[in-house]
Amino acid sequence: MRGGVPLAALGLVLGACAPALTAAPVVSAQADTAPPPTPPASRAAAAPQVPDAAADVQIGNASWYGPNFAGRLTSDGEIFDPSQLTAAHRTLPFGTLVKVTNLVNGESVVVRINDRGPFKPNRIIDLSRAAAEAIHMKSMGVARVKLEPLALPNGVVRVGVDEHLQGFQVQSRYHRVGQLLVLSRRSGANAVVVRVVGNEVPPGSGADVLVGTDLYAKLGDQANVTEH
Repeated sequence: MRGGVPLAALGLVLGACAPALTAAPVVSAQADTAPPPTPPASRAAAAPQVPDAAADVQIGNASWYGPNFAGRLTSDGEIFDPSQLTAAHRTLPFGTLVKVTNLVNGESVVVRINDRGPFKPNRIIDLSRAAAEAIHMKSMGVARVKLEPLALPNGVVRVGVDEHLQGFQVQSRYHRVGQLLVLSRRSGANAVVVRVVGNEVPPGSGADVLVGTDLYAKLGDQANVTEH
């Protein structure tokens, strides 16, 4: 355990636990320690933003997956639901919202990244069935698309897991050690007071804040954040 912060001093978690994380499923056959950075100028309720969308635009082929994977766990630990607007991407952080435009017909949809893939060459994203239907590419199987990652709102952070953290300890990329934060689900539920015990958030994690497994189950991959 890092930090040794007493649990009673850090708040009360509201809500129930969600499923634990697991490894990524195989994609459907249908689908071919550094010092922390300087915090934002306004630190209260401030959150890091995704880089400028224009710099991260990708163009390539999209495929889709669904029926054979309904009910399985995605790479971020969610239960895969083909009727939701989600997608798999090789590198974008979990929780990233991405505008996907079908370059054949101009139709667009915004999806949330919650899985890893595609694992076939010459494809840049695997869409859920619902997302494929939204841009009218389901019958095509594969379509040429443009991906535009969207920034998170202020006051929202991406959450990741550090299994060494316990209770209300967190690692934060942008907050000082010892600072108290209030985290809650995007819906506002499960509010909890946490204490920053370090700034060790690996760049490759795609997260702004790392929490223990139990706390991640309550918060999900994105959370509202304010300073306590």
